[in-house]
Amino acid sequence: MSKAEKVKNKGEKLNIPIIKYFWQASPIAGGKQDSIHKFLRNVSVFDHFSDYELYLFTKYLHLRNFALKESIFKEGDGGFAFYIILDGLVDIYTSDLSATNDDDLNYVTQLSKYNYFGELALLEQQNKRNATAVCAKNTTLLTIFKPDLDELIERNPVVGAKLLQGLSTIVSKRLNGIAHELKQTKEKLQKLEENANKEL
Repeated sequence: MSKAEKVKNKGEKLNIPIIKYFWQASPIAGGKQDSIHKFLRNVSVFDHFSDYELYLFTKYLHLRNFALKESIFKEGDGGFAFYIILDGLVDIYTSDLSATNDDDLNYVTQLSKYNYFGELALLEQQNKRNATAVCAKNTTLLTIFKPDLDELIERNPVVGAKLLQGLSTIVSKRLNGIAHELKQTKEKLQKLEENANKEL
């Protein structure tokens, strides 16, 4: 388990008064004002949430701040949280299987505002992180931990079910993307073999 995930209470739990929350969500509050509601409305996971369901969900979120080059978690750590980038950049790495040094990592992608990661931690009982997440600049994350999700499901089962549905959709889309990439790679390999056979 990473240092960042060991301490659940590290980071401030969001506790936005309902009147303030819905005032900021209101069209008459002005389009320039930043709010958690407007931010979450730009995150695809919450497309099917009503305004009130989104408010209930925010009560289970934690605000976490990370410094430049700070690890959020490392590959192989136990996973206990789902993260949404409120501000900043996060680089994702995987280990180099041929390397002898644990510090040899392969860069995978960079995530920015509105992106999310770590969803499998909420869907699996004993999740192990399959990548390393490192901040590419000072970064603020909205985080929900597994115990928070359990409490959300117990107290607000409809909201909990909608969150799980959204997370399942993410996983499904990512698996479909991987399957498509594997199919394309297989087709390219077959063409290379055919060309090599022709040259013989």
